[in-house]
Amino acid sequence: MYCVIQKIKNKKVNSHGAAKGIKVTETKISLNNGPVKILYGYSYTEERFERPLKYSYKISIHKSYRENGKVKKKQWVICTMDYYSIAEDWTWVGDHALGLSDKLQDIGITEDELCDMVYVKLQPIIDTIMAEFEATEEFKVSEEYRAKIKEYFRVKADFEKKYGDSTYDYCYDVFGVLRNEEYLKKLKASYESYSSYHDKSYSNYNYDNNYNFSGYSKSSESTYTEEEKEYLKAIYKAAALKLHPDIKKDNGEGMKFLNKLKEEWGV
Repeated sequence: MYCVIQKIKNKKVNSHGAAKGIKVTETKISLNNGPVKILYGYSYTEERFERPLKYSYKISIHKSYRENGKVKKKQWVICTMDYYSIAEDWTWVGDHALGLSDKLQDIGITEDELCDMVYVKLQPIIDTIMAEFEATEEFKVSEEYRAKIKEYFRVKADFEKKYGDSTYDYCYDVFGVLRNEEYLKKLKASYESYSSYHDKSYSNYNYDNNYNFSGYSKSSESTYTEEEKEYLKAIYKAAALKLHPDIKKDNGEGMKFLNKLKEEWGV
């Protein structure tokens, strides 16, 4: 039993080249009939790279056997893999094969045994295609905007740890350009107000007998892991933005309770 990989010239050009870049999108949003805000997102540009006509690779398993003294052959076509599917790292044959489990049962081999036979011959083809594709402008440009998007998500995550979920995209676009300075100022003012109130409240809880929470049990040392503490900090920040008396317009009882929890959590 052995694997055969047949190189087939494609007749049609692959029209699914990568986009040549990313662009900023704008979505107008109004919550509860409030003022309209613009949410800045991104999408891929319509212009795409043209892909030269390439090959596909037909993968089949062949078996020779004797029957009534005669040599016979049987063949099972596993799948056909396109050049650009391989170039884009879609290289597991199971992703291209229909009814693979039935084929394996008919052949009488396991999936691991199929891999052993196929990839001895397929891996050199994969290596050649990947090296060739990574030298193209399409690959280089795609890597550049993938890096840009990755950096966008990193910066966005850091920003929203401080100012709350779903805030970054109302201020900045995917390229880090400030689009709404007024809203950013409001976020910063709210954060500074919350921080100032928290510092004052924390002092009161520790030294003012009017805020004695001795009725609540608490341990002198936190038993939370560092990862769990990070979750608790995120919960605290999100809740504080909603319970701050300047936002909730109350006497601060919700904020007092939240700070009590923060102290008990040890974060």
